[in-house]
Amino acid sequence: MEDFPDILKLLAVVSQGNETAFRQLFEMFKDRVFSTAYAYTENRADAEEIVQEVFLRIWKNREKLPQIETFPAWLYTITRNRCLSALKKKALEEQRHKDVVSIMTINATTTETSTQEKEMESILQLALGDLSPQQRKVFIMSRLQGLDRTTIAHKLELAPATVSFHLTIALKAVKSYLVKSMNNVAGITLLCIFLYFQ
Repeated sequence: MEDFPDILKLLAVVSQGNETAFRQLFEMFKDRVFSTAYAYTENRADAEEIVQEVFLRIWKNREKLPQIETFPAWLYTITRNRCLSALKKKALEEQRHKDVVSIMTINATTTETSTQEKEMESILQLALGDLSPQQRKVFIMSRLQGLDRTTIAHKLELAPATVSFHLTIALKAVKSYLVKSMNNVAGITLLCIFLYFQ
């Protein structure tokens, strides 16, 4: 607490919902949170998102701030935990993408599989035709290119929450269309893939 002698008083003011005090707290600690997040993720966009998430959590739980005796240590702990969760999620998404690619390419050299892949491509294109241009972009980047939501947000210059919103709507629409296409193997295969890897 030596670096920030007025931190206890500042936390008490923030706990009462004072936005000015919260902005001051943010300015005091944002660089520290970013440095920790970047050390874990090695990705600037991911680190910036973690900074937002950490301070959003602080604001939502501000009434508990006066109970914290060593704020910097507490802040490091929640930042580290958020980083580990983000890394675990990213690894899971990458594995899911690899699994989808593996499923889609099994026996790709056979005529039967080639025909089925063409049917699947055709059905998927029809399903994507019902989406808005933005939803289509997000769906393709997430489910077909295997990009995580933070990367998509950065590429499309959108907030991560907006990407999540578009992806949720797109998944529901695509699944709904695929359910109607379950009269053939290609439709059933696509539906299974997107239900399993949501």
